[in-house]
Amino acid sequence: MSIPTRGLIFKDSVDKVRDTVARPSLDTFYEVEFSFGKYQTWLGREPGLRRTQGNSFRKKMSLLCTQAEIPGTSFIESSVTGNYQGITELFPNLRNFPPLNLTFYVDADHVILEVLETWMTYINPIANGVDSPRAYAVFNYPEDYKETIHLTKFERDTFIKESRAASYQSDMTSYEFVNVWPTNLTSMRVAYGDSNVLRCTIQFAYDRFHTTFSYPDVRRQAIGEPAGIINSKDIKASASTEFKPKNTYEDNRRKLNESRNKRRAEVNALMDDTGLNRRDAQRISAGGSVETSY
Repeated sequence: MSIPTRGLIFKDSVDKVRDTVARPSLDTFYEVEFSFGKYQTWLGREPGLRRTQGNSFRKKMSLLCTQAEIPGTSFIESSVTGNYQGITELFPNLRNFPPLNLTFYVDADHVILEVLETWMTYINPIANGVDSPRAYAVFNYPEDYKETIHLTKFERDTFIKESRAASYQSDMTSYEFVNVWPTNLTSMRVAYGDSNVLRCTIQFAYDRFHTTFSYPDVRRQAIGEPAGIINSKDIKASASTEFKPKNTYEDNRRKLNESRNKRRAEVNALMDDTGLNRRDAQRISAGGSVETSY
């Protein structure tokens, strides 16, 4: 493409771009979903409905998440010199994902603190008694405590059928953070004087994130359940036609073992009936033949 000329520079009135510049994205329209599928392992007993005001603790965390971050990303580059005389080229080598920082209002029932503290304690528990002078720290397996978090960005008119600002609805953008685990729960200062809402900030590490832009809101996904388990009435009807799981490694291994056991039983039966050795019996079982002498 050539260098922009005078004809490419915008010179019309503001009325022609009003719909474009008058629809910025606002940072107050978002929601964080804690799609925990392993909390029974690291949390144990779920907080009672009285402490969560009739909601699940995950919904309470979502409602009290007062600040989140849309993630960025960066590349670690490698330089190559010499492919072209006097030119140094840069190529991406590794993609970096920054940590995810979330801030919560601390509820009076301290459910937020209990969940986060229990999660971090499960990652690195104290063995041999927490009060014992011989206590020591251990680590649990990552597959038992790494979770999934979704961050959804929407706009003021996303859920309004007829908006005065535009003739269509804004779509949603969703970020899915894979294998999330907490790394740093910051200290919370308490002091006498003017009262303020207590907040806690926690930093999460994760393996990667992927983004879905402008996706249709036609199916609701069951939140907080392990992948592959469907317990929502909204998607049961379509699950049988839309989702057909492939054979897993365990299924293939089971079928292979059944085939081997069946063939082994046939070989043993031939050995018992004919008196052949195992090698000849295996050959006959596979459809071959053996020479016999009288």
